[in-house]
Amino acid sequence: MSSAALLEREAPSALTMERLGDTNELIVAQSTSQCCRCACFQPSINWVINESNNFTPGTNPHDLPHSGWVHEESTWCMRTMSCFLPGCRKTKYVQHSGSVPDSILEENKRWFRCQNKDKTAGLSEEERNKDVIATHEKGQTCGQCCWCPPYLETKHADGRIAGKTQYVCDVCLFVPKFDILDANGERKYRIRPDTCVLGLCVMCRCGGPKGKCCSVPFVVRHPMTMEELTTSASRDSNAQVTQLWSGWANELFMKKNAYHVCFPANATEDEKLTLIGSSILLDIVLFEQDDQGGGG
Repeated sequence: MSSAALLEREAPSALTMERLGDTNELIVAQSTSQCCRCACFQPSINWVINESNNFTPGTNPHDLPHSGWVHEESTWCMRTMSCFLPGCRKTKYVQHSGSVPDSILEENKRWFRCQNKDKTAGLSEEERNKDVIATHEKGQTCGQCCWCPPYLETKHADGRIAGKTQYVCDVCLFVPKFDILDANGERKYRIRPDTCVLGLCVMCRCGGPKGKCCSVPFVVRHPMTMEELTTSASRDSNAQVTQLWSGWANELFMKKNAYHVCFPANATEDEKLTLIGSSILLDIVLFEQDDQGGGG
């Protein structure tokens, strides 16, 4: 049986808002290769969404059954600037339910791509607007700074605000953290890794299975007490956003990042949708250009 036929047979139902309410965990993985992404060769970064709990090293996200996908829209100027300061660029991520179109699946055939439009070449207007359930939008900011910190505002397809993820700047500058706000601007969660040295340094966790052999989970916490929140996900006890190890071939060449998102046990549909955006903002700020000096 061909891989395409296998995917068609195993593919879950489209990840609509209704199904998201019953979902406890997701993998949000980049579909765009980061190899040879430099200077003006900065294509839009697109994503696929898989309903699973881990990422076996060496596995291509496209080989997993997917139920949603995300495409990025940003100008050539903003994407070129992201070579140095990806956290600064103005951008919009459009989240779709259903299977990934061929234009996204085949986007990595060329090594160097100077994309002069705001979206991936070959992505039609019909595909661009098909089965949209949300957008994750960001204005131009100053990267990891306290004056104008990066954020990602999550909206429903009809424009209603679902929530917002905001980078937090405080005295512990070496510990990245994010606040999750609801549509009214009320703080609902704080995302922050474990720390050591009196809270001044990030602490990793080692010994986990598959893609979590050594990771830095960004644990979802109560915004006031910083208590770790529980999750109903199958393998993890705490709600978290964790970057997954995806094998040497990917880490050395394709450089596509993947994140396991475990939702808090009592999270609403809007909060889960916002946390998907949180995983993307975390990547923009901290990991998108980590081979070129950090996320800026």
